[in-house]
Amino acid sequence: MNVSQVMSRRLVTVSPNASFRDLWRSIFKHKVNALPVVDKKKNLLGIVTRERLLERVYPDYGDLFAGGDLFPDFEDIEAKLGERVSMKAKDVMSPWVIYTQEDTPILRALSRMIVRHVNQLPVVSARGTLVGMVTKGDIFYTLFRRHFAKKGKRAR
Repeated sequence: MNVSQVMSRRLVTVSPNASFRDLWRSIFKHKVNALPVVDKKKNLLGIVTRERLLERVYPDYGDLFAGGDLFPDFEDIEAKLGERVSMKAKDVMSPWVIYTQEDTPILRALSRMIVRHVNQLPVVSARGTLVGMVTKGDIFYTLFRRHFAKKGKRAR
């Protein structure tokens, strides 16, 4: 079975100039773990994950101890989150995207996710444009339905 048979074609994507606030809203609203960053032609430029957003919320090491405090005030850090909203998707995204293609076998795609410690892979066409997203959950559900569900009863 290939990725094209299990991937989601309904994508939530963002432009490189999407605001930090819009990235958070999109992930929350659409209940996704990652947002592919694409240009106007749907070429994949990068990916923004929940983890990358959380990393950007947390101040860097230098900022943490700039005041000379041994124990930083995390409540004060949280109160200053609004100062970080000037970032755009292009500032937050990972430009090194691990992706797959439509004709990739699902177990090869799963292997890539496991080895690279990611939960999803953008799916690109032979022309390099984004056409879908496949997740570990998509593959898990497919394998369950095909191999582990009770015979005669169809998993929903």
